[in-house]
This record gives sequence, structure tokens and C-alpha cells, in this order.
Amino acid sequence: MIVFWIDMSLFDILLFLIFVLSSVLWLRSRRPASYPPGPTPLPIIGNLHNVAKKDFMQAIRDLRQNYGDIISLSLGSYWVVFVNGSENLRELFVKHANETSDRPPLFIFKLVKNKGVIASSGPNWKHQRTFALSKLRDFGFGKRSFESSILEEIENFLNLFESFKGKSFDLPGIIRTSLSNNVMSITVGRRFQYDDPKFRYFVNLLDEVNNTAALSGALNFIPILEKLPGDPFGAKRILEVANEFFDNFFGEELKEHRETLDENNIRDFIDAYLVQMKTVEPSNEYYTDEQLLSVIADLFGAGTETSATTIEWAFVYLMNDMDIQIKMRQEIDDIVGTGRLPTMSDKHNLPYCEAVVIETFRLGNVVPFSLPHNASEDIYFKGYIIPKNAVIMPCLDSVAHDENLFPDSHSFKPDRFLDENGKICGQDKILSFSLGRRVCLGESLARMEVFHTLQLCPKVRNFLPPEGESPPPVKGQLGVTYSPEVSKLRAISLT
Repeated sequence: MIVFWIDMSLFDILLFLIFVLSSVLWLRSRRPASYPPGPTPLPIIGNLHNVAKKDFMQAIRDLRQNYGDIISLSLGSYWVVFVNGSENLRELFVKHANETSDRPPLFIFKLVKNKGVIASSGPNWKHQRTFALSKLRDFGFGKRSFESSILEEIENFLNLFESFKGKSFDLPGIIRTSLSNNVMSITVGRRFQYDDPKFRYFVNLLDEVNNTAALSGALNFIPILEKLPGDPFGAKRILEVANEFFDNFFGEELKEHRETLDENNIRDFIDAYLVQMKTVEPSNEYYTDEQLLSVIADLFGAGTETSATTIEWAFVYLMNDMDIQIKMRQEIDDIVGTGRLPTMSDKHNLPYCEAVVIETFRLGNVVPFSLPHNASEDIYFKGYIIPKNAVIMPCLDSVAHDENLFPDSHSFKPDRFLDENGKICGQDKILSFSLGRRVCLGESLARMEVFHTLQLCPKVRNFLPPEGESPPPVKGQLGVTYSPEVSKLRAISLT
């Protein structure tokens, strides 16, 4: 044996080590026969080449055509299982909720160290979600008692439209500013003027958080990329932005609330959380400043980004089909009249308008893969094993474009949600807010925000593309959400 090593050249030794390493990586990346099917992984890169060569959403659709509804891919250091189809999703995330409700230790979740609601798991997730939902309901979150705040914001929203006097303006910025104020009124107890420097700083910071997070996708599966020089995947920048978000803006709000707290006069969510912190033992890890700041960040993620993107999609569809705007306006005029604006109490009498909202949630498809789940133990599912610690991706996109549920699924057809009597039907088929225990925290608020925005705007405005331009393409790009390419439009007053 000694002679063997002595006789080998340095080049031979290098080749031998490469062979051994490649063999080990090949064996590690081989798909066990009991796992769901998928393309053959390559050494080192696994199946990265199968999803990196084209649009990610289209790549998963193509793999489904070849391998079926349940697919497994070797991505970085994880086995990732993609679950397609309404029945499969409902069975896995409802019937197997105990094994599928945790979050995996991906980069984007490790940033907040199992804090807050969205990124946490286990007992901490249960504590934060239960408390947050309870207190948000107390403040009218998603209820008609909160409607006046949303209507006030809509009025400011429409007044801002009026100030442009028919000229084109930036749509995403205005929508996010408006919706952020809805969450502000609950979390910090007040709304901000759109030109308030502190508020503008916050909205810009929120945009950068989302934009930076969109660049960091590869870090979730290949952590070593975090160490590359130059920060090409935004690892360092997202940490900086997150710290700025917590410390500079909400850190100041938290300090001010603590100094002015009156336990007999709870003003907002921050006050309620501070009182809760006082009622538990100092050693209680579930109610801390860090947890509070993480929950607040979750509320803005759940109540702003997805709603804003959904409304952007709605404007794209409305600009591409003026007949829909006309039908919505006619229904509102017939039922509500011209003397006031619609409210939630009018909703059941505005079925076509409601159908437009539901179809926007479906076709907008703003979170096509929900958020990743973790298999806390081996799961025997549909004849396969989803291995413990696998990352599970719910493919909500597969439901939004299920031709059996929604014929001609890539077309915007609100009438598909109306029965022969003109009543709403079939809305339970869509899974836009995910399902199971991890259903979106901000669903009730999002539904109210989108309903009001879409009902009020057609009543008083025509929405058109910038002068001399065609309607924006019905085409999206996948980042933090699946968002349209529209950036500008015109609002033309009807009076």
C-alpha cells in the first residue's frame, strides 16, 4: 500500500481524489426508488440545471407534464418535493398538517431566527399566530368595523389619481403606499400623509426588502453562495436592509410606544403586544421585542405586497378589456346609485364585481408556490416517501390553471364564477391564500382591500394605458410575488 502511494504522481492522486469525490456526490444525489419521480440529478449540481435554464414557473409546469403531479428534485443540499393538483394539495397540507406545518431552515427563514409568524415553526409559531390573530380581530382586521379606515385610504387614493389630471403615473408605488397605510393604522395606530418623509422612507425600505429578497432565491438551496465576494446574490444587503427596517423605523416606534404606554388605553397592535410582554415571565422567549418586530414585518408582508400585486394585475386586465370596466360600473350604478360609494354590505348585491375580484385572485396567481414547508418526518404519500427534512413546495399555480376546474384558464373571464342565476359560485376552488394551518395571515384584509379598490375605482374613473401606448401585456415575472410588467397608467375622470 505504501509503495502504491509512493509510485503515484501528484496528478494521479488528484485524479483519484476527484473520482472519489465525484462518486460520493453522485451517490448522495441519486434519487432513492421510494422518492417521487423527477429528472436524473447530476453530481454536485443535482437538478439545478433543470430549473435554471428557463422561467422557474414554466420549468415546474414542464416537469409536471413529464413526471406527474408529485415531483422530487435535488436542489443544493435539499430534496425538494413539488406538489401539484387541488386534491393532492388538500390531502397533504390538511390531512398531514402535523407533518407539513413547519418551515425549512432556508436562508430567507434563518434571517429572522424562528421569530414572528411567517418564518417560525413549532411552539413559537403557534404562540405568535394565535396572539396576532386574536389582537388583529380586536382591532377590526378584515372586519366591517375596519372598513372606515380602508375607505378613508381609498378616498386619498382617488384624490391622488385626480391630482395627475389625466396624465400617466406610477401605479405600483401609489398602490403600495396606500395599502401600507392600512397596516400602519393597526400596528402603530395612525396613518401617514403620502408625502411624509418618514413614511416615504419606510415605503422605499419595504420595496428594497422585497427586491433584495427576490435576488436571494439561490441562497436558500446553496448556502455557500452567501460567502462569494461582491455579494452577487444580495446576502449581505438583505441583512443590512432588514436591520434598517427593524431598527431605524419600527425600533423608533417601539421605543415611543413603550414610553407612552397606557395599559388602560390600548391604541394599536404594538401596545397590545407590549402589555402581553408584561404579563408573562421575563424568561418567556415567545414575547420579546425581536418577536414583536418580526410579527410587524409579517403583517406588512401579508397585508401589503400580495394585495398590491393583485390590484396591479386587476388594472392590467381592466385596461385590456374596457367592457369589464363598463359592466362593473353599470352594476354599481344600478345597485348602489350615484350618491355614495359601495361598501362591504353591498358585496352580495354586486356579483359581477365580486366575480372580477375572484377571477383576479385566480389568474393573478401572485404566490404561485406559496411558501416552502418542511417535512418534519417521513411522509408516505401517493405511493411515495417524502423524506424527513425535505422541502415541500405547494404548487398553487397548478390549481389556478387547472383546465378541469377553469376551462380556458389563461383567459380573464369573471363570468366563470357566476351561475345561471347570476349568483357567485365556485370560489372555493381557488387556493390563492394557500391552505391548511399555514393559510395566509392577511387573507381577510387582502380580500377587503382588493374588493374596495376594484369597486370604487371603476365607478369614478376609466383606466387607460399612457397616451399613445397599447394596453400592457398580460405577462408576469416571478420575484417575491408573480407580478405584472405594468408600471404606468392614466385615470380619466367620468365627470
